[in-house]
Amino acid sequence: MKQQRRHLLFILGLAGALTATSSAQASGLQISEQSVTGLGRAFAGGSLPNDDVSAVYYNPADMMLSKGMQAQAGMTFIGISMEADNAGSTIRLPSNLGAVLTRPGTVPVFVTLPSSGLANDDGGTDKVVPNAFFAMDINDRMRFGLGMTAPFAVSTSYSQGWVGRYHAVDSDLKTVDINPSIAYRVNDNLSIGGGVSAQYVDATLSQALFNPLSPTRDGYAEVTADGWGFGYNLGATYEFDPSTRVGLSYRSRIHHSVDGDRVISDYIPGRNGEVGAKAKVTLPDWMALAAYRRINDQWAVMGSVRWTNWSLFKELKLDFADGTQSLTEENWEDSWSFNIGVSYDYNPQWTFRAGYAYDQTPVPSAEFRTPRIPDSDRNVFSLGFSYHPSSQLSVDFGYMYIDFASSRTDNTINLIPAPAGLITDTLQLDYNGSGNLIGVQASYKF
Repeated sequence: MKQQRRHLLFILGLAGALTATSSAQASGLQISEQSVTGLGRAFAGGSLPNDDVSAVYYNPADMMLSKGMQAQAGMTFIGISMEADNAGSTIRLPSNLGAVLTRPGTVPVFVTLPSSGLANDDGGTDKVVPNAFFAMDINDRMRFGLGMTAPFAVSTSYSQGWVGRYHAVDSDLKTVDINPSIAYRVNDNLSIGGGVSAQYVDATLSQALFNPLSPTRDGYAEVTADGWGFGYNLGATYEFDPSTRVGLSYRSRIHHSVDGDRVISDYIPGRNGEVGAKAKVTLPDWMALAAYRRINDQWAVMGSVRWTNWSLFKELKLDFADGTQSLTEENWEDSWSFNIGVSYDYNPQWTFRAGYAYDQTPVPSAEFRTPRIPDSDRNVFSLGFSYHPSSQLSVDFGYMYIDFASSRTDNTINLIPAPAGLITDTLQLDYNGSGNLIGVQASYKF
């Protein structure tokens, strides 16, 4: 009993620490890294393999594949490299800008010049994604689960002097989702489950500001905002036999109304200072279909496909207390992810995994690819293993390599709010990216 209490205190203490850890970039804003065992098989099969406690997140009905009390905590380090190379960025403005601004009625004489600033930068960051889960029996036909995850995030960071500084410098969004769930076994074959989510979001966005009164000296703006939203998740699992099962799961969209502040510094007199900021953001719903088949006592194969409703993300609009507004058109499209994996039980102590995934970007074209989220299609390769020092304790390790498809940004913005089109910046970049993910996790059965 003392040993069990020590394991419980360790896992719950680690879970508490992880919920405060910031998250990292994934496809669009979506994070799949809620399980290190799943990481090792490229998340193929969702939680159908029943090799940890992550069913609370992926499909609550899968909780009925286990019995007893279980706890789990883990973390995945994500190191992303996202190299941005200038491919002909330009600024368009009147050569007689001073006269246009000070003498009403002056006809602008436009010129197009190469954009100034560092031509090459790396917007990738190094972050950590947490997971923490708990599950227990209510009775022979019902189980309860609780999950703490980071389902959406983005993190990019560039130098303040780079060529795309008027579009983005720092972009950081992190979420913490608290998700209690219930599972119910309908009969020997069918289980269903559902849960509710309380989701906290915290965002920071910054960029340089073009100063028309002093074009060689930039201003700087930073917006910070946070808020809570609420949603739900549903799932169903059908077991054809002890070796074959399929699952269908759904997580609802969550509407967030966030409040915060915008701070402007080193800019035009009268525009510097702090004002309130508000935004409404809807994080998308998604649906996944998973399958699992145990071939023999040692080998099992699994696969899954997931659809995400990213077409909800049409624009990012920020409203400020001084009556101004920031609007970025996104026009994302729905995206799909396809995963396949395999596991091998070498003996009761060791299990090895491998997987592959193709993850489709929701960004429709270079026009809507911004340096805040320079997303592209990616191929994913992963390996992992579990070590079971006892029948109760499992220690998991996973590694994943992400190969981002080469992509391009061709995005034009106004550098001053009015009149529109007087001073514009066209950011043209070539992006090449890759990622290395390393995860560790511990699970304990009481």
